[in-house]
Amino acid sequence: MNCSRMKAVNKLLYPKSIAVIGASNNIKKTGGRLLSYILKHEYPYEIYPVNPKEEQVQGITCYRSIKDIPKEVDLALVVLPVQLIFSTMEECAAKGIKVISIFSSGFAELGREGEVLQEKLLKKARELDLYICGPNAIGIVNTHQNFYGSFSMSMETPKIPQNGKIAFVSQSGAIGGGLLSRVWSEGIGTSHYISSGNEADLDSADYIAFLADDKNTEVICVYLEGLKDGQKFINALKRAFLNEKPVIIYKNGRTSLGKRSVKSHTGSLAGDHQIYEAVFKQYGVIAVDNLEEMFDVANVILSMKDIRDKNVGVVSTSGGCCTIIADSCIQHGLNVPAFSSETQVKLNQIIPDYGVVQNPFDTTANIINNPKMFRQSMEVLMEDPAIDSIVLMLTTVGEPIASIVAQDIIEISKSSSKSLIVTWLISETLASNAFHLLRKNQIPIFSSPERAINVLNYVTNYYLKKKDLLIEGVF
Repeated sequence: MNCSRMKAVNKLLYPKSIAVIGASNNIKKTGGRLLSYILKHEYPYEIYPVNPKEEQVQGITCYRSIKDIPKEVDLALVVLPVQLIFSTMEECAAKGIKVISIFSSGFAELGREGEVLQEKLLKKARELDLYICGPNAIGIVNTHQNFYGSFSMSMETPKIPQNGKIAFVSQSGAIGGGLLSRVWSEGIGTSHYISSGNEADLDSADYIAFLADDKNTEVICVYLEGLKDGQKFINALKRAFLNEKPVIIYKNGRTSLGKRSVKSHTGSLAGDHQIYEAVFKQYGVIAVDNLEEMFDVANVILSMKDIRDKNVGVVSTSGGCCTIIADSCIQHGLNVPAFSSETQVKLNQIIPDYGVVQNPFDTTANIINNPKMFRQSMEVLMEDPAIDSIVLMLTTVGEPIASIVAQDIIEISKSSSKSLIVTWLISETLASNAFHLLRKNQIPIFSSPERAINVLNYVTNYYLKKKDLLIEGVF
């Protein structure tokens, strides 16, 4: 691991002072919008707007040049035309600034001419002992520090969850910003968001390596289009694995057409997708098939306990739902084994005479009239040695019974060593407090049983692969 690059990433993600070069009073301009979001989210440290045409920008003192800033600056956020970037880099170096995030486009994403310019950018950075995030980036977020250094509209998301544990690195600013707004709206918190842009200098491998040691991060999500240094990337994956930080990657550019599109987007080398798949498998990466799955898996894996094997206990208030979940489990290669004889005896003592004890287990609609029976049944199932994880599907259980059931689920989950996923068909408007309770207590909840089983399959395979890799001594 390159210590100087890790120090640079630390300055990027945990700056104690920032300069916004190209700041504006006009929030319709990128420099104005960027500064407005930083101020809106109450960044707690020094902010230095730089604009030679202004004395004040958005209510704070503005400096005509970087050299006029009276104190040290950890990070420069550069929102300027391409033709001003090189002189700005010199001014930053003269000020002692070591890390800059360049938002400007017009580099490798434009083709050969842009590639040449980007090569000159990197050469200049090395001459000046500077580190660059970008160019063609849309910003950095650290919710643990109230640092929202991005011009993405996702910064306007209402009630952004604070102090999350999922870090998100994206080589696409537009996709990254869009996904970020979606997961925040769903109440999923993030520790960091890094729009890495063209990765002329600092790259995804640097960010993964840093986040592998970051105390505020437990899961790392990556939207990946391509790499320039495969071995460096592998080393970062190894570091994350050894530090027990799951890495979840959505790899774009899987087809020949997709590869060409990636090249024109960020200038990255997409490479052979089969090679990526082999690397992901060898180094414990969770490679998801679609964007939605990336944060589904990340959010679930935060709350999951160690899963020993593929044996799933299926519980529902509907016989039809039991069948749907069982079919989905089998289709994904998960097992739905018979309950142990001890479990069967205990359940027969709890449920009505017309109930049938089997896996999948239909509790019947009696749960509405007798929530206590439901809790007792779940407690028995969570102790079954033949079961490794439980999928519980509720249908039309609404308030006020819904909140009673939710509280039971929370308490049962906390007292058990097994993982539990909930899928609930009813509209959230009819069980809003129950949904809130589950999310607040990190109980995964899905509206679709297929989506829940898909995520459980990813997580189960991750735990099993992790054990295999440790046994094989790959690391």
